[in-house]
Amino acid sequence: MRLHSQLGHNDQAYTILVRSSLDIQSRVDYGYGVRDKTGDILKQLNVGKNVLLLCQTSLPKQWLAIVHQSLDMQGFKVRLHLLPDGEDAKNLDVLAECWQLMQAEEFTRNDSVVAVGGGAVTDIAGFCASTYLRGINLFLIPTTLLAQVDASVGGKTGINLKAGKNLAGSFYFPRSVIVDPEFLTTLPARDLKSGMGEIVKYAFIEDTIAEATDYKKGPRALHSSLADNFAGGIDASNPALGPLISCCIRMKLAVVIKDPYEKNLRRCLNLGHTLGHAIEKVSKYAVSHGESVSIGTVFAFKLANKIGIVSDKDTAQVETLNNILGLPSEVPGDLDRDELVRVLAFDKKRQGDSIKFVLPEKKLGRVSLDFSITAKELSKYLKQEQA
Repeated sequence: MRLHSQLGHNDQAYTILVRSSLDIQSRVDYGYGVRDKTGDILKQLNVGKNVLLLCQTSLPKQWLAIVHQSLDMQGFKVRLHLLPDGEDAKNLDVLAECWQLMQAEEFTRNDSVVAVGGGAVTDIAGFCASTYLRGINLFLIPTTLLAQVDASVGGKTGINLKAGKNLAGSFYFPRSVIVDPEFLTTLPARDLKSGMGEIVKYAFIEDTIAEATDYKKGPRALHSSLADNFAGGIDASNPALGPLISCCIRMKLAVVIKDPYEKNLRRCLNLGHTLGHAIEKVSKYAVSHGESVSIGTVFAFKLANKIGIVSDKDTAQVETLNNILGLPSEVPGDLDRDELVRVLAFDKKRQGDSIKFVLPEKKLGRVSLDFSITAKELSKYLKQEQA
């Protein structure tokens, strides 16, 4: 797999083309106003005329209108389908509705699914596109910070089952991810903050990625830059936000190029997610994904501290960064710890009676991919945190 363009820590428009000998082809189109070129991008890639346009009812109407108009102007036949808000979109019934709509409109393998929205929309859109006719074109237009830096990039798709989050899914790479930071100007404050929870994860895996890939760190560590640039709060108008998004995309792509199917290195991206997904499920998604990941990241540091591989100072620094960004660090007191452990037993990363955890190592920015813990031990640590 090769990365065809180099990026600095800047905010200029760009296109990254990703190709591999495994027949993976994808690209990221980034820039302020790039949403206006959605139709041009599809036309350039010579896809069929039928488009299933997926979004949720909460998407601001002006963004939907711009994307729809861009597709119309290039002569695409657009079938708009509105999905339930939040994680309610990610279930088998909604997936079947999408399949049936495409069947009724006689979609072929050269036609496309275009998703506009946050991670829930891009997750189900990807699974839908990967499974209909065994794979049709997929284009993702992430409108939340979390989706722009993580959920839409890298080819993971999924829906939720009763037992847990993303338990059914596939690896399926979009033809293009169209990333426009201007979408964030209408994002609610809590959703912006939630996206920062995912970015904090990147801050504490940056050295692992830089050592294993072609990713080049900036002049300062990402965790230091976050603390300085967002100490006054998180705002879409902050000039540091665009370069930060670009930096995270570069990190994610560098990992995916090395390990597209999560056999080894890509597991570093799961820092904070093992417990995080369980918190989402047990809270019935009242705790957002980014909030859950921020809690899970702090828990990973505390667990690493207890077993002696991370210092008290580094553990405190993670909590301090969360406080600066307004992110939670503790598992909510009203969540049943035993129920969290039961949900963790269904985690995709479990092996036998043990659950795989990504844990930080001695230097901030580095993580270990190979730590395992039994459900009994995990329950003990969770209850100690509650005490």
